[in-house]
Amino acid sequence: MSENNRLVHFGIGAFHRGHQAYYLQLLNDTLPEEEHWYYTVINLRQETRAIPTALKKQNGSYHFKRIAPDGSAQFVNIRSINAVEDASEDASVIAQVFNDDKVKAITITVTEGGYYLTDSDDLNLAHPEIAHDVEVICQQQGQPKTLFGFLTLALITRQKMKHGAITVATCDNLRDNGNRLRNVFYQFLESTKLTDLIAWLDENATFPCSMVDRITPVPTTSLVEEVKQHTGIDDECPIMGEDFEQWVIEDKFATTFPPLETVGVTLTNNVHAYEEAKIRILNGGHFLLSYVGALRGYVTFDENIRDPELNEWLKQYHQNEVIPTIYDRPFDLEAYREVIISRFSNRYIADSIERIAMDSISKFPQFILPTLKLNLDRDYMPTAAIRLIAYWYCFLVLNISDRFEFNYKDPYISVARKWMQSPEPIEAFLNDSDIWHGLTTRFPMFSQALANQIQQTLNIYEERYP
Repeated sequence: MSENNRLVHFGIGAFHRGHQAYYLQLLNDTLPEEEHWYYTVINLRQETRAIPTALKKQNGSYHFKRIAPDGSAQFVNIRSINAVEDASEDASVIAQVFNDDKVKAITITVTEGGYYLTDSDDLNLAHPEIAHDVEVICQQQGQPKTLFGFLTLALITRQKMKHGAITVATCDNLRDNGNRLRNVFYQFLESTKLTDLIAWLDENATFPCSMVDRITPVPTTSLVEEVKQHTGIDDECPIMGEDFEQWVIEDKFATTFPPLETVGVTLTNNVHAYEEAKIRILNGGHFLLSYVGALRGYVTFDENIRDPELNEWLKQYHQNEVIPTIYDRPFDLEAYREVIISRFSNRYIADSIERIAMDSISKFPQFILPTLKLNLDRDYMPTAAIRLIAYWYCFLVLNISDRFEFNYKDPYISVARKWMQSPEPIEAFLNDSDIWHGLTTRFPMFSQALANQIQQTLNIYEERYP
């Protein structure tokens, strides 16, 4: 291993390689070799082993096709990852990696569902995978299955070191993500009786909040050949993404952190303002429009934006219901919305609706519910959201009943199946406290309006998909 300072990342997906590793490459390009930072990336789940296996064969090096809305592209060779590990079958890898004074921080991208949150933002200790990991840690043997089990092993290793202080930076699309991770991770540790580790963390670890943004779709089948043509290099695991990037991170680090502010990363004490705008305008719009597009037979999200009706629906949602209820504004929100629409319309990215639509049951309370609540609190009926939510429900009904073929993935799909098995499925949906957090009970007129819209939408599509 080199003598350079190091970050570790949990979750080796395209987004990490097009975002955190990309920024680290930008930084290294400005520094002499002895000041470079490098990533060790660790795979945690067996079903995601293919990419890290290919990446390891290339010593962590790969190409990133960075595409502008006009189709022009640059092929960036990213070399900031120089160690690839797989802990999905051998958790001892964790201790080996973290027992290194050069490791200063860990970054995390495991998606929203990987935090196992309840509707009260607590850890779902009843979930079988969480219960499994509690047992693994208590017995000090076995193979973890979740972020919390692996993170515990990492931080136990740091606790034993003389200079083990470390920053734990989640980069997933959760509001107040650093504080929420810290909260549920402490709950996990309390359930394993590791109170001494909690005390150590209070003094030696920080959990900064962050906001990240870049669209990194599933690479096209032709990307490997494109990289070969443009660079002359055989690359079996290239990625692609838009030419927009943003990383806002709380200025709260336990020890040395790479000076990423020199390459465009925003350090601030008010991440909330940035994340609120991004999650509600970008992620919320992505979420709601994806199910309408899916039911209309669209494959990529730019097709939604080129549909005049859907473009107008999204505009109404943004301008009438989202932007008026964002009160802490770090920048011009209408200008931001226009940038997002431009990004959404990038046909050269060809971001798949399949990718955007997955994991909807855990995303809904994060991306959509706050907008609904704030509008209802101001006595405004969110009619655009109601129309779009009805399509989400309709999409789930038709997909679960096998009347609409779509490769939909969601670890919480059983929740939706329970609605459909109820004598009154729409009512079961509207009464689900994990989805609505009591909102439909507080605002019965909203609940009735949504129920009526759902039925109208179902009537249309049940004829199309009998």
